[in-house]
Order: sequence, then C-alpha cells, then structure tokens
Amino acid sequence: MNSRGIHTVLSAQATGGTISMVHPRWSDFDAWAALRRENLDYLRPWEPDVTTHGLNRPAYRGRLARLKKLVQQDRAYPFHIFRGETLVGACNITHIDRGTAQSAKLGYWIGEQFAGRGFARASVGAAATFCFNGLGLHRVEAAVQCDNAASIKVLEASGFRFEGKARGMLKINGQWRDHDIYAKLSSD
Repeated sequence: MNSRGIHTVLSAQATGGTISMVHPRWSDFDAWAALRRENLDYLRPWEPDVTTHGLNRPAYRGRLARLKKLVQQDRAYPFHIFRGETLVGACNITHIDRGTAQSAKLGYWIGEQFAGRGFARASVGAAATFCFNGLGLHRVEAAVQCDNAASIKVLEASGFRFEGKARGMLKINGQWRDHDIYAKLSSD
C-alpha cells in the first residue's frame, strides 16, 4: 500500500536499538493490554482517562476498526512502537488538517520500563519525518504538560520549538490542565 495506506511501517535508530512503528494490529492486543495495564500509574498523570476500561478484546476490536477508518480517510496515523518483537509504546499522528493549515498533532507514550532509552525521541523523529516527507504536511504540533520534563526534553531534542501555553487544554485525572505547545515546521 502507499504511504497513506494501513500498512505504513516506520523505523528509526534509538540509543536502545532500532525501533519499528506499525499500525496497531489484532495480534498486538495481548502485548498492548499488558503494557497499558502495567503502566496505569505511570501514565495517569499525563493522559486523560487512564483506566483498565477498554483493555479487553471487544473494545480493542472496535478501536482497530476506528483507527483503520481514520487512516483510510487520511485523518490520523496511529503507530505501535516495537523494539524487536517487544511493544514499548505508541506514537500517534492525529487531527490532520489538509486545508490551508496542512498540519497534524502528535502524541506518544513509552512504558516506564523502556523509558530513557531513546525510544520516544526516535519515534517522534520518525513520525515528524513521515508527516513532512510522507504526508506532505507543513506543521506538526505536540502538547505537553508543563511539568513533564522528560517529554519536553524529547520534543526539544527532536527539533520542536516552544510556542506558548494552552490554558486548561485537557482534563487529566478530573482536572483541567495547562499544556505547553511545541511545534515543528517542514522548513525547520
């Protein structure tokens, strides 16, 4: 399939080894559910609605159907991040705006046991390159909570620039949280 197809695969070099990024598959369910379950407390401060709800096969099947449709419509490109055969996290390109903006939003997470090995940085770099070279976008934006130093470091090391603060952007653990906005342009 072409660069906008459901079979897009990205790869990048990280300090912890080469990663590959592939669209979520049915065969990933057990590893994905286990990784999410193991990292509930680790992800809870940073993500909306971190619970075990949805970590079941019927919910995952529905998730895959929705994601496949978004890819086919060129509205989002979700990726699971693998180091060899091991699922280490996810990196998602969402909210693609093809009009005059030619932009997208980027989100990512890495399991705690895989943090600090360059996997997040490698996946953010590969996703940004795909946005610019594969999708022809002009701008990629990422929002990060102001106190998430590790994620800010990933974005800055990947060439994203701080643009400002979005007050009360996302509801995290029942509270509306401010986020710093970082962006990278195709010309950067």
